[in-house]
This record gives sequence, C-alpha cells and structure tokens, in this order.
Amino acid sequence: MTCEHVQMPGGGTAIVCSSGRRPKCSGCGKPARLLCDWKTKTGRYGTCDAPVCESCTVRPDEGKDLCPTHAAEYERWCAERADREIMRGIDHGST
Repeated sequence: MTCEHVQMPGGGTAIVCSSGRRPKCSGCGKPARLLCDWKTKTGRYGTCDAPVCESCTVRPDEGKDLCPTHAAEYERWCAERADREIMRGIDHGST
C-alpha cells in the first residue's frame, strides 16, 4: 500500500493511501492526480476522466481540470464564441 501526504485547499494536510499505482498523465506520462472534467456523453460519470498532471492541466474555472486534448477543444470553443460576438457587434452596427 502506498501512502502520501496531500496538501488540502484550506492549508491542512491529509494522508491518502491506495493499493494501486497512480495513473499516468494523458499529456506527458508523469503520475497524475487529476481527472479531466470535460463533459461527455460516453464517460462513466459524464466527464472525460482522462488522468492529467498538475503541469499539463488547463483550468478554465476553479475546480475544473482539462486534459490536453480537451484544453485544445476548449480553446477552439472560446475562439468560435469570440468570433460570433464580433460578428454580432458588426450586425448591430457597432464595432
């Protein structure tokens, strides 16, 4: 059994033990503590759940982590949304 000390958000610590090996990050292959929170229709819990490490995660919001694949998808979505907002402004006569 492997145990480790984990820093909690409030400043405290916890000891977390597990019997298995930690999953590898889907981006770089390092040990991963996080899971991708991108919503899917096929995931077991409605999210991607790909393992992702602190270095590879993208956090679009507090408590939300994205794997590299879905971080790229999120960036595309943001760009498309910004383009629509620009076009909406042009359609209404503003710049």
